[in-house]
Amino acid sequence: MERERNGANETEERTGGRRGLAERLRRVGQRVTPQRLVILGAMEPGTHLSADDVFARVEPLLPGVNRSTVYRTLELFRDLGLVSMTDLGGGARVFELIDAPHHHLICHRCGAILELDDDLVEPMREAIRHRYGFTPAIDHLALFGFCAACEGTATGEERGER
Repeated sequence: MERERNGANETEERTGGRRGLAERLRRVGQRVTPQRLVILGAMEPGTHLSADDVFARVEPLLPGVNRSTVYRTLELFRDLGLVSMTDLGGGARVFELIDAPHHHLICHRCGAILELDDDLVEPMREAIRHRYGFTPAIDHLALFGFCAACEGTATGEERGER
């Protein structure tokens, strides 16, 4: 789960530890409660967790916590921009602690997930701002298609051809 590196807890290093998590909550105008700290602390950048996964991490630390409290708190964190919520395929929503915008390319056929650099998404943000006068919050985008290995074997129907 959490790894040690040179005597420092890697998860704390990435998230800024409890002090850093508390500061993130304050910056978005939220009260810092033990439940919120533990739930936010269960998340880590680069790791996609279902709400059930987060609950499983939180419950041993907060034995009386209710599953619905974890779900509501994750949705609050999503609304505040602290975590992203994405469907990476299969219909299950996953949550991730946001440290920087990042995106995924997901293969319909084999399920491979590739990282997509944010610099490729920025022109789309700008085009939407310019054309529609709308500022999109694109911090965690999932695009579905076919990876290089599967592209040649995908049928026309799978590729959306008529």
